[in-house]
Amino acid sequence: MLWYIIDGWNVVHSIPSVKSSPLPIRDLIFFIRRFKLTGSNNNRVTIVFDGYFDMPNMAGIDKGFEVIFSGDKSADEVIKEKVRRYKKKYQIVMVSNDNQIIDYVKLQGVRILRVNDFLNKVKKKKTKDSPTGKYITYKEEEEINSELRKIWL
Repeated sequence: MLWYIIDGWNVVHSIPSVKSSPLPIRDLIFFIRRFKLTGSNNNRVTIVFDGYFDMPNMAGIDKGFEVIFSGDKSADEVIKEKVRRYKKKYQIVMVSNDNQIIDYVKLQGVRILRVNDFLNKVKKKKTKDSPTGKYITYKEEEEINSELRKIWL
């Protein structure tokens, strides 16, 4: 089992449809799950964001994901603490573009994936699943389903 620790805002800002979403955190989770970017559903996924957020408004968040907001600390500090405490560092895959956190976790024996390398899995997946290579956000999917329910149910 692998443990993906994802630098949340790094990834959100690299996906235009997620970045512009009214619920970027929920859509990021949907995006990761939809394109199986973390591999098996048995793999552990922790997404760390800087700052504060009101989680009760995030209905529909996938239960397989741990979402952490760092509060008064930086996301880097939270990530370093999690890595430092975990004994099987070879199981951790860190996803970030932040050189400072990358340098730290590399010294700890953690595998690194730059955000572009993490997202490159989507490009391969898109060509298989869709001839146009396009996808829709979670919000768009909900809107389509709602419209279809009105017509057919």
